Amino acid sequence: MSVLNTESICLRPESAADKTFLLYLYISTRDKEMAQTGWSRTEISTFLTQQFEAQYLSYRQYFPDATYQVIEYQGEAIGRLYLQRGEDEYRLIDVSLLPEFRNQGLGGQLMQTILDEATEKEKRVTLHVEQFNPAYRLYERMGFVQVEERGIHLFMEWHSD
Repeated sequence: MSVLNTESICLRPESAADKTFLLYLYISTRDKEMAQTGWSRTEISTFLTQQFEAQYLSYRQYFPDATYQVIEYQGEAIGRLYLQRGEDEYRLIDVSLLPEFRNQGLGGQLMQTILDEATEKEKRVTLHVEQFNPAYRLYERMGFVQVEERGIHLFMEWHSD
Protein backbone atom coordinates (compact mmCIF):
# COMPACT_ATOMS: atom_id res chain seq x y z
CA MET A 1 0.00 0.00 0.00
CA SER A 2 1.30 3.41 -0.98
CA VAL A 3 2.16 5.90 1.74
CA LEU A 4 2.50 8.67 -0.83
CA ASN A 5 -0.18 11.26 -1.34
CA THR A 6 -0.47 10.83 -5.11
CA GLU A 7 -2.09 14.24 -5.43
CA SER A 8 1.32 15.64 -4.44
CA ILE A 9 3.03 13.95 -7.43
CA CYS A 10 3.62 15.94 -10.60
CA LEU A 11 5.74 15.79 -13.73
CA ARG A 12 7.54 18.79 -15.11
CA PRO A 13 9.92 19.28 -18.01
CA GLU A 14 13.56 18.62 -17.20
CA SER A 15 15.89 21.62 -17.36
CA ALA A 16 19.64 22.15 -17.32
CA ALA A 17 19.32 23.05 -13.63
CA ASP A 18 18.26 19.45 -12.91
CA LYS A 19 21.51 17.87 -14.04
CA THR A 20 23.04 17.60 -10.54
CA PHE A 21 19.89 15.91 -9.26
CA LEU A 22 19.81 13.59 -12.29
CA LEU A 23 23.41 12.51 -11.62
CA TYR A 24 22.55 11.83 -7.98
CA LEU A 25 19.50 9.83 -9.09
CA TYR A 26 21.56 7.83 -11.59
CA ILE A 27 24.16 7.00 -8.95
CA SER A 28 21.38 5.83 -6.61
CA THR A 29 20.27 3.29 -9.22
CA ARG A 30 23.75 1.75 -9.39
CA ASP A 31 24.72 1.63 -5.67
CA LYS A 32 24.32 -2.11 -5.15
CA GLU A 33 26.12 -2.96 -8.36
CA MET A 34 29.06 -0.66 -7.58
CA ALA A 35 29.40 -1.94 -4.02
CA GLN A 36 30.53 -5.26 -5.48
CA THR A 37 33.42 -3.81 -7.49
CA GLY A 38 35.86 -3.23 -4.64
CA TRP A 39 36.60 0.19 -6.11
CA SER A 40 37.26 3.29 -4.00
CA ARG A 41 34.56 5.94 -3.63
CA THR A 42 36.56 8.18 -5.97
CA GLU A 43 36.81 5.47 -8.63
CA ILE A 44 33.10 4.73 -8.37
CA SER A 45 32.20 8.42 -8.53
CA THR A 46 34.40 9.00 -11.58
CA PHE A 47 33.06 5.93 -13.36
CA LEU A 48 29.40 6.70 -12.65
CA THR A 49 29.78 10.34 -13.63
CA GLN A 50 31.21 9.24 -16.98
CA GLN A 51 28.44 6.66 -17.43
CA PHE A 52 25.78 9.24 -16.58
CA GLU A 53 27.18 11.75 -19.08
CA ALA A 54 27.30 9.10 -21.80
CA GLN A 55 23.72 8.02 -21.09
CA TYR A 56 22.50 11.62 -20.89
CA LEU A 57 23.94 12.44 -24.32
CA SER A 58 22.95 9.10 -25.86
CA TYR A 59 19.30 9.45 -24.87
CA ARG A 60 19.10 12.89 -26.44
CA GLN A 61 20.88 11.74 -29.58
CA TYR A 62 18.70 8.68 -30.18
CA PHE A 63 15.45 10.16 -28.86
CA PRO A 64 15.56 13.88 -29.72
CA ASP A 65 11.77 14.26 -29.64
CA ALA A 66 11.21 12.47 -26.34
CA THR A 67 9.73 14.13 -23.28
CA TYR A 68 12.31 14.35 -20.52
CA GLN A 69 10.47 14.95 -17.26
CA VAL A 70 11.34 15.21 -13.59
CA ILE A 71 8.98 13.52 -11.16
CA GLU A 72 8.26 15.70 -8.13
CA TYR A 73 6.66 14.88 -4.81
CA GLN A 74 5.47 17.85 -2.78
CA GLY A 75 7.66 20.10 -4.94
CA GLU A 76 10.86 18.08 -4.52
CA ALA A 77 12.53 16.14 -7.34
CA ILE A 78 12.30 12.39 -6.68
CA GLY A 79 12.77 10.81 -10.10
CA ARG A 80 12.73 11.02 -13.86
CA LEU A 81 10.47 9.79 -16.64
CA TYR A 82 11.69 9.73 -20.25
CA LEU A 83 9.13 8.80 -22.89
CA GLN A 84 9.24 8.85 -26.71
CA ARG A 85 5.79 9.13 -28.25
CA GLY A 86 6.36 7.76 -31.73
CA GLU A 87 4.10 7.20 -34.70
CA ASP A 88 3.67 3.47 -34.02
CA GLU A 89 4.67 3.08 -30.40
CA TYR A 90 5.46 4.70 -27.11
CA ARG A 91 9.00 3.89 -26.03
CA LEU A 92 9.64 4.08 -22.31
CA ILE A 93 13.25 5.19 -22.32
CA ASP A 94 13.75 5.44 -18.59
CA VAL A 95 11.88 5.74 -15.34
CA SER A 96 13.88 6.06 -12.12
CA LEU A 97 13.00 6.97 -8.55
CA LEU A 98 15.11 7.78 -5.53
CA PRO A 99 15.45 4.74 -3.24
CA GLU A 100 13.10 6.08 -0.57
CA PHE A 101 10.30 6.38 -3.15
CA ARG A 102 10.64 2.90 -4.66
CA ASN A 103 8.30 0.01 -3.87
CA GLN A 104 5.42 2.27 -2.88
CA GLY A 105 3.29 1.91 -5.99
CA LEU A 106 4.38 5.12 -7.69
CA GLY A 107 6.15 3.34 -10.57
CA GLY A 108 3.01 1.31 -11.23
CA GLN A 109 0.85 4.43 -11.17
CA LEU A 110 3.14 6.20 -13.63
CA MET A 111 3.18 3.14 -15.89
CA GLN A 112 -0.62 2.85 -15.77
CA THR A 113 -0.93 6.48 -16.86
CA ILE A 114 1.33 5.75 -19.85
CA LEU A 115 -0.61 2.57 -20.70
CA ASP A 116 -3.94 4.40 -20.47
CA GLU A 117 -2.70 7.08 -22.84
CA ALA A 118 -1.27 4.46 -25.21
CA THR A 119 -4.61 2.62 -25.20
CA GLU A 120 -6.45 5.81 -26.05
CA LYS A 121 -4.02 6.52 -28.91
CA GLU A 122 -3.98 2.85 -30.02
CA LYS A 123 -0.21 2.52 -29.55
CA ARG A 124 1.93 -0.28 -28.20
CA VAL A 125 4.46 0.48 -25.46
CA THR A 126 8.02 -0.83 -25.62
CA LEU A 127 10.98 -0.73 -23.28
CA HIS A 128 14.35 -2.27 -22.48
CA VAL A 129 15.06 -3.55 -18.98
CA GLU A 130 18.09 -5.26 -17.50
CA GLN A 131 17.39 -8.89 -16.68
CA PHE A 132 17.96 -8.44 -12.95
CA ASN A 133 16.22 -5.07 -12.57
CA PRO A 134 13.43 -5.35 -9.96
CA ALA A 135 11.19 -3.33 -12.31
CA TYR A 136 11.06 -6.37 -14.60
CA ARG A 137 8.50 -7.96 -12.29
CA LEU A 138 6.37 -4.79 -12.41
CA TYR A 139 6.43 -4.79 -16.20
CA GLU A 140 5.36 -8.44 -16.29
CA ARG A 141 2.49 -7.77 -13.89
CA MET A 142 1.36 -4.90 -16.10
CA GLY A 143 1.18 -7.16 -19.14
CA PHE A 144 4.50 -6.55 -20.88
CA VAL A 145 5.93 -9.57 -22.64
CA GLN A 146 9.54 -10.26 -23.55
CA VAL A 147 10.08 -10.00 -27.29
CA GLU A 148 13.81 -10.63 -27.39
CA GLU A 149 17.03 -10.65 -25.42
CA ARG A 150 19.56 -7.96 -26.33
CA GLY A 151 22.72 -8.60 -24.35
CA ILE A 152 22.01 -7.87 -20.70
CA HIS A 153 18.72 -6.19 -21.64
CA LEU A 154 15.34 -7.65 -22.40
CA PHE A 155 13.20 -5.93 -25.01
CA MET A 156 9.57 -5.97 -23.87
CA GLU A 157 6.34 -4.71 -25.31
CA TRP A 158 2.76 -4.15 -24.24
CA HIS A 159 -0.40 -4.08 -26.35
CA SER A 160 -3.80 -2.92 -25.18
CA ASP A 161 -5.59 -5.93 -26.66
